Amino acid sequence: MDAAMTPNIGLEVALSSNISVAANGFASWNIYGMKAKTYGFTPEFRYWLYGNTFSKLFVGAGATLAHYDFNVSDYNHLGSTWGVGVNVGYNMWLAKHWSVEFHGGVGAYRYHHARNHVNSIPAEPVYNSEGWTVLPYQLGISFVYIIK
Repeated sequence: MDAAMTPNIGLEVALSSNISVAANGFASWNIYGMKAKTYGFTPEFRYWLYGNTFSKLFVGAGATLAHYDFNVSDYNHLGSTWGVGVNVGYNMWLAKHWSVEFHGGVGAYRYHHARNHVNSIPAEPVYNSEGWTVLPYQLGISFVYIIK
């Protein structure tokens, strides 16, 4: 999300010694100086393989719901997507409350996308593309603060 200049925040809660649930949200407006807005939500379930939540290796499954509306050149792109994905990650402790997490996976996404000329009439978008696609699911590096 940092590359897209999209602020995001997440919260993860341990349910047992090897199960946790997480919820992440993101939103941005006018990124890179262009008229744009994006927002979305990603809940996730994680299973920690070594019986110690927030430590070492995990596998996860989650969902994504997102919406976008941005202009590039003379075209407006408007759409939404939802999907499910699986990932794997590793959490490495840096200090008592700090860790760094590496994670990545793949997901299947259903999308509805409209591309219209900015000055087109009528103003209502007509979806001209929809379908399924496979994309990365939560590919990244996260710095984590643990509250205990």
